[in-house]
Amino acid sequence: MSSSNPAGDTTGMMRGTPLREQLWSPVQNTTVWLGWWLHGLVSADDVIDAFQDVQGPAHTLLIDPGGDDPFDGQFGDRATGLVDLLHAVREVTRDLPVEISSRPLVSLVLAGPGDPPALPAGSRGAAAVSRAGAGIAVADADPLVTHVVVPEVVDTSLVQWVWYRSVGPVRAGEFYGPGDADAKLREATDAAATLVEQSGNTRIRHRSPRLAVGSLTDFFGLPGLPAGVSPRAEKLMARADVVASVIEVTRSTDQGATLDPHLLPLAGAVRTARITAVDHAMRELLR
Repeated sequence: MSSSNPAGDTTGMMRGTPLREQLWSPVQNTTVWLGWWLHGLVSADDVIDAFQDVQGPAHTLLIDPGGDDPFDGQFGDRATGLVDLLHAVREVTRDLPVEISSRPLVSLVLAGPGDPPALPAGSRGAAAVSRAGAGIAVADADPLVTHVVVPEVVDTSLVQWVWYRSVGPVRAGEFYGPGDADAKLREATDAAATLVEQSGNTRIRHRSPRLAVGSLTDFFGLPGLPAGVSPRAEKLMARADVVASVIEVTRSTDQGATLDPHLLPLAGAVRTARITAVDHAMRELLR
C-alpha cells in the first residue's frame, strides 16, 4: 500500500478518511466471523463464505513490504487468498491463552479524526488503519506485539488484506462496557435526530428523521453474524447503524458541511459502540 504520508503521521490520513468509512465498515462483521472460527465455532468454509458475502468475492493477502515479515517470506512469492489469511491468523495465535482476562485473539480497530487506532503509536499498522478507517487486530504471544490486517479495495471485486506487525505498547484508551457504550449511543441518537430536524433541508425537515434514516437501512445493513453472538453485542451494532444513518442523512442536507463539528463526536460514539460490541461478543464466548 503506497502513501505519501510517513508511517508515523496519522493525523493527515485520519482527516482524509471519508466519514462514511468511519461510520460503517464490513470489517466489524468479518472480525466476528474470524473470531468464531478461531474458537472452533464455525468451519473454514463458513468464514470464507462470510468474508465473500460481506466484503467481496476475491481476497488476497500481502505482508507489509516495508515492514517486518513474521512469516519468513512464506506468502511473498505466490498468489494468496483467504485460506492464507486464515493460516496466518492461526499461526500467530496458536499458543495464546484463551481467558476472559486475556486480550481477545482478534479485535476490531477503527480510526477517525482525532481518534487514532488502539495500536502502537507511530507504527506502520496504525498509519494504515488511520488511512483505511478499519482493520482487524490479531494478538501475539509477545504482549508488545500486535498484528493488524487492513483491507484495501483494489477494484470492485478484489480486497487486498495487508498484514502489519506492530511493536510497542498500545495506547491506553477509555474502556466502555456494553451498557456505557449503549448509553453513549442513545445520547448520540437524540442529538443527531435533533440536528436532522434543524437542518433546514425541505426534503427532510417536513418528515420524521426516523423515516429519513430508514431510507439508508439497506446501505448500512450487513449480511448476518454467526450464530451465538451476544444479544447485547448485536443490539449495540444495530444502534450504531441507526446513529450512522442519522449522521449520513444529516450530512446530505443543505447545511450538512457546517454541522461537521457536531457530527464528528457522534461518529466517535459509533466507533466506540462497534469496538465495544465486538470485544463483548468475543469475551462472552469464554463464559
